Amino acid sequence: MVALIPALILALLAGTSVVPATPPSDSSAHTWSVDAAKSQAQFSVRKFLFAHVRGTFPGLSGTLQRIDTHIGADLVQVDATLEVAGLEMTDADDRAHALGANFFDAARFPVIRFDSDPFPLDELASGGTLRGLLTLHGERHPVILALLPSDCPRQPLVCVIRVRGTIARSSFGMGAWRGVLSNKVELDLRISLAELAASH
Repeated sequence: MVALIPALILALLAGTSVVPATPPSDSSAHTWSVDAAKSQAQFSVRKFLFAHVRGTFPGLSGTLQRIDTHIGADLVQVDATLEVAGLEMTDADDRAHALGANFFDAARFPVIRFDSDPFPLDELASGGTLRGLLTLHGERHPVILALLPSDCPRQPLVCVIRVRGTIARSSFGMGAWRGVLSNKVELDLRISLAELAASH
């Protein structure tokens, strides 16, 4: 009987299944900071029939975040913030009007913010549609923008990310001077990322 014990132990060990350890979470998840010193948002509004009023918001800040979906989809989303008081325009009177109560109303609404929906990381190279929520002049509404194809399709995070689109300013409570300025506002965002070395 004693001689059978080692044989029984070997038989039990041979039939025991080994449960694998739980795999670690995806280490590729990462958040990139927007380089505010190299990023900006520009806008253009048609004045009367031919002229345009243009302005630039320097110092665009925010993040680009990779999302762990657990289903193999490589998605990212972006958030961007602008300080309204930082507006730059060539004409001082135009700037004063733009920052006043009839337009951006910088005193009451000092920040403009965009929060995108998740979108495929590959579209940073190929271009695509960028949907999200724009907070402007105390209003928050969905917008659809265009993500332009990258000048560096093999390394799209290295080059400037370009986003363009059109919004209706009246949708954000900025309907003054409708007879002088178009309701359509053309947007052009240029986003550069910082700390790229941390992503590799």
